[in-house]
Amino acid sequence: MTKSLKVRRIHVYLSSVLLMFGFIAAYSVQVTDRSNREVGDRADSEWKQKVLMNEKIIHEKETNEILQERLQKLRTEVNTKEKDLSERQAISQQVLHELEMLRMQAGLTPVVGQGVTVTLEDSKTARDFKNVADGIVHDQNLRDVVNELFAAGAEGIAINDQRLVSGSSVRCVGPTIIVNDIKLAPPFVIRAIGEKETLVSALKMPGGIIDGLKQRTIGVTISESNRIELPAYVGENDEKKAISLREESNGEGGKK
Repeated sequence: MTKSLKVRRIHVYLSSVLLMFGFIAAYSVQVTDRSNREVGDRADSEWKQKVLMNEKIIHEKETNEILQERLQKLRTEVNTKEKDLSERQAISQQVLHELEMLRMQAGLTPVVGQGVTVTLEDSKTARDFKNVADGIVHDQNLRDVVNELFAAGAEGIAINDQRLVSGSSVRCVGPTIIVNDIKLAPPFVIRAIGEKETLVSALKMPGGIIDGLKQRTIGVTISESNRIELPAYVGENDEKKAISLREESNGEGGKK
């Protein structure tokens, strides 16, 4: 009995041990399998993240390339616009300069520059002349001096602050000289803007206009200056004169 009981106990122990080993083995396999699955899942997750990251990088790279192309196009357009604007500004400045020159030549604006001043006065001995008219300044004398100055390159001229323009007239009415419909009295001060040396040389040419005036003892003074100021033309332009003349004609016609 004792021996049989011992054998049974041994069987029980062995069975328990085997059962325990089986349980441990099964648990170990289960744990290993779970661990492998977790490792696999983690690897899959990391792979998916890498794939997504690569796709994101590729997408951002493509987007960046598109933006770079757009930026380059915008830069090209901006450069083209700036060049076009610069050319237009240059043209505008040229047009404004030409317009200013035309306005100056037309006498519509005051002008300042180097030039000469010519002063003409009646002869102090005019009464001693057989013909008194030979000793006084005439409208023709003023026109001769003005034409000589313009021929020498004068850019603008004024007589006693009356700016000369294309429609200006210098004429005598009795003993009075009228410029731009304004009566002037001697001395007659002619101011001209231009290359002063050239203007003076033209006036002092031997046998020229000034020599002829001096032979008649007409008082002539010529001076150079780095700053000559000419006023703007303040008279009516030809269009206004034409309108005024038409109105006067219509008025006279109405009276008749």
